[in-house]
Amino acid sequence: MNRKILITTLLLLIVIPGMTTAFTYNSKEFKQIIGQLDMQGHADHELSTCSVKKIYYDEVIEMLNGGKTETEIIQSYVDEYGQAALRTPGGGTSGWIAWGMPAAGVGIGSVIVGVWLRKLTVKKAESKLETKEEWTSEVEKEIAVKTFDEERRKLF
Repeated sequence: MNRKILITTLLLLIVIPGMTTAFTYNSKEFKQIIGQLDMQGHADHELSTCSVKKIYYDEVIEMLNGGKTETEIIQSYVDEYGQAALRTPGGGTSGWIAWGMPAAGVGIGSVIVGVWLRKLTVKKAESKLETKEEWTSEVEKEIAVKTFDEERRKLF
């Protein structure tokens, strides 16, 4: 009888610790969740000096030990704080907008700079065309034309 109790007790001591999943700061699931949260801008702070980060860590550990999954925990923070709760925007409509806005800004800025440069070069070209030499007299014009013709004949 004592032998059966001893064997049963040993089996329970071996099996029970494996059945209870107590999450800690070092567990893989915890690190995955914390890596996705921005923690109101405190994600890059030191845990030892940041009380906000400590609160987030404790909440996530409590939720994990309470049986919530990773998606449920992330969704609870998104429901509470919106997309600002995440380090990177989600995949929904607002997430796509958040990812697309920088690209749209660069594209629109490039178009604006291109249009401005085109106007600037067109203006310079027009101003060069408008600065024709005005001859003060017909005699000067004839002298210049003859000189150009003579020089052209020398070269060709």
